[in-house]
Amino acid sequence: MRLSILVGAVKAVLVAILLFVTLFPIYWMIVTSLEPWELVLVWPPSFLPRELTLEYWTWAWSRFLLPLRNSLIIAGVTTVISVALGFPAAYSFSRFRIGGTTLPFWVLSLRFLPGIVPCVAFYILFRTFGLLDTHLAVITAHLLITLPFSIWMFKVFLDAMPKDLEEAALVDGCTRYQVISKVVLPISLPSIAVVALFSFTWSWNEFMMALILTKSQAYTLPVMIAGFRGAGMIWGGVSAGALLSLVPAVILAVFFQRYLVAGLTMGAIKG
Repeated sequence: MRLSILVGAVKAVLVAILLFVTLFPIYWMIVTSLEPWELVLVWPPSFLPRELTLEYWTWAWSRFLLPLRNSLIIAGVTTVISVALGFPAAYSFSRFRIGGTTLPFWVLSLRFLPGIVPCVAFYILFRTFGLLDTHLAVITAHLLITLPFSIWMFKVFLDAMPKDLEEAALVDGCTRYQVISKVVLPISLPSIAVVALFSFTWSWNEFMMALILTKSQAYTLPVMIAGFRGAGMIWGGVSAGALLSLVPAVILAVFFQRYLVAGLTMGAIKG
């Protein structure tokens, strides 16, 4: 009995330490974004805010509005296209063996490509067609990474899904499209939630391609935040901007949380 209590106490302490290490940077950004400039740089630092101001939030909102909109458009469209194209492609690979093993492996091999490799080719291509510094350029570049990921995540889930339900629906007179819309898609909601969340988060946080392919109109939040580095860095404003950049991903995770546990374990049990 005492041993189990001790083990439980040790686990609680470890969880508390892990939570502290994980959440403290976010807490410190909140404090930094709310304290006046002269108090942010005081040494030793105060871990509790002594005076509050919304000056940096106003400053960040006025400067981060354009990149925030760009990031929402780019990440949102990238996510929708990744799911809309990835699911039918994965279904064709899983159920009809389209391309044998060669085509699916080629799709997977795109994930092995270092991110810097296609950047020069994309830059030359989009400059030729006058698409530099546009949402379309960044979305196309992001799809090179998110679409193969989506296809393989969906394929793993569909491979583990029993085919008996689809065969029964076909026997009952359903067409293939009705089977997909009324049987496969409802069962696949957890996998769709996971793929959408991961695709959105990756596109939202991507920096290198957005930096190379944009300049003044389509630049994203990571590019904007990185541009404030230097001796005159306004830490309060940068912290407020970084917190703003967390909001959409957190909202999406909360919205999809009911599907995440099931989706993250997809493919673990073979049907």
